[in-house]
Amino acid sequence: MNNLSHSQTSKPGNDGGQSPAKWVRAHLGQVTESFWFCLTFVLFLLMGPFSAVAVLIGLGSLASEEHRARMTEPAQL
Repeated sequence: MNNLSHSQTSKPGNDGGQSPAKWVRAHLGQVTESFWFCLTFVLFLLMGPFSAVAVLIGLGSLASEEHRARMTEPAQL
């Protein structure tokens, strides 16, 4: 019986009774990198369609009559 319990604790998948908090602290860099990737990806998906609105407003302001009056054409060669 003693051999059976010893062989189970020596397996590489066994963490030796560590809590999940200890595992997170040991792999903090990987966890934070994954967190920031997921957060920025979700924000990109949420805000992506709204960036088109800003582009359309910017194009509208560039094409306005007031802005076209201030623009000068380059001289022809």
